[in-house]
Amino acid sequence: MTAITMTTASSPSTSAPAPAPAETLRAARAAYFAASGFDERTYTDDWVDVPLGPLPLRFPNTAARKAVVPLHDLHHALTGYAADLAGEGEIAAFETGAGNGPHAVAWYLNLLTMSYAAWTRPARTFRGFVRGRRARGLYTHPLDPAELDRDVATVRAERGIEPAPAARWRDVPVYAAAVAGATAVGLLSVPTVLPLMIVLGLANRRRGATGPTG
Repeated sequence: MTAITMTTASSPSTSAPAPAPAETLRAARAAYFAASGFDERTYTDDWVDVPLGPLPLRFPNTAARKAVVPLHDLHHALTGYAADLAGEGEIAAFETGAGNGPHAVAWYLNLLTMSYAAWTRPARTFRGFVRGRRARGLYTHPLDPAELDRDVATVRAERGIEPAPAARWRDVPVYAAAVAGATAVGLLSVPTVLPLMIVLGLANRRRGATGPTG
């Protein structure tokens, strides 16, 4: 044992590996794109296609939505929420907690998403809302383009995006009001907007199945 110890001590020391370079916000967004299957083409597409279980939903990608989607994707990169059903509920709550600012389409889509998330995943939705309440989101505190090439951890810290901030008593009535508004939006949308989205989605699926005619 002594010989082994002496040999080891006299051997040249191995230098520690160099620290990994910091991940930029741009790189974090690219990782989100890779995980979700999205890319920047969705910013200019004319239509949005979203699966709802076996049903395809389709709605126009309006100019107002095109203005907020790049910021929405950066929120995904900053928070780490996935682009699945649960993650979209969390990000909707986060954005509503942080404030959707002057973006009416963000208010509508986020409240619509919260209308089911608050009831199907109440704990996760509430945590997302509280996290947003502590943060300076991109809808109310505009993005500095330089932030894209800065360390994502630094951007999170400067914007107050914490992993799991503690809830405070005053968060509860604000969240309850948000859920009430979300539920109203959902109840109004189910018999009106949702059927139209399904009709458009089914028509698009049928066109894809039959191919072009002529």
